Amino acid sequence: MKVPGARLYTEIAGEGPPLVLVSGGGGDAGMYEDAVPPLAERFTVITFDRRGNSRSPLVEPDASLTVSRQAADVVAILDHYGIDRAFVFGNSAGAIITVELLIRHADRLRGAVVHEPPLVGVLPDGRDSPEQRAFDELAGIAEREGPMQGFAAFSVMTLPKAPRLFTNPTGRAVTAGALRVAMGGAALARRVTGRRPSGMFRLMGNVDILLTRELPVFMSYQPDLKALETVTIPWCLATGHDSVGRPYYRPAHVLSERFGVPCEEFPGGHTPYQTHPREFADLLTTILDGFDPPKT
Repeated sequence: MKVPGARLYTEIAGEGPPLVLVSGGGGDAGMYEDAVPPLAERFTVITFDRRGNSRSPLVEPDASLTVSRQAADVVAILDHYGIDRAFVFGNSAGAIITVELLIRHADRLRGAVVHEPPLVGVLPDGRDSPEQRAFDELAGIAEREGPMQGFAAFSVMTLPKAPRLFTNPTGRAVTAGALRVAMGGAALARRVTGRRPSGMFRLMGNVDILLTRELPVFMSYQPDLKALETVTIPWCLATGHDSVGRPYYRPAHVLSERFGVPCEEFPGGHTPYQTHPREFADLLTTILDGFDPPKT
């Protein structure tokens, strides 16, 4: 589907109340592939590749990637499918987009779950926080060493247990070289077979836009907290059981306390829909049922 500056790839499955799943930085619809089947037992589940990522190309090189534009993309998807209001779950950068949806487009939402948004600007120590330093270090690695090395550092931040190789410059350089060889081989295979790239190679293709364009946008985003106070639809924050101490954990709890909304705990860490898809789907269903109890 066409939106200003991009073409969006979307997928839809199941029947029931509509639920949009918004992926985080560098991700795409495939991030949720294991969680969609159990969720589709109860919901009409919509996933998509965010603009500029994977199968959603920018049609203009300088097309906007702002948070407000990406929130408007979600609204455009609802319009495309003829949906008035939907539930939304957003993870990481997708959680930041979900916050913007709550602020600007609450009339299109039935409820929202904001999972581990890296909103370091809402922390009491803000730009002096350890969380900010972690993201600054990530940006510095990408700038000094290269985007593939930056992706390795990003993986340390997000994966439940990243390889030790990713934690030092030499290991990142070796990893980056191996990834570049693999990407070259995959590109050749695609030219020969005509097959689309697999999920991992799609994510590798998103590294540059993630680190050079998206990361600065998301890390500089400041939500309109006064507008968020006026939101009347049900919503909650959420973090992972294993995410304590990670840079995307504390902002959710700070926002939860400020607005008096729950902060739910999902199993696993930053990507429970991949590591615990059934448990993730069951808990998300319970939360959404609490927002909008099914009619008996």
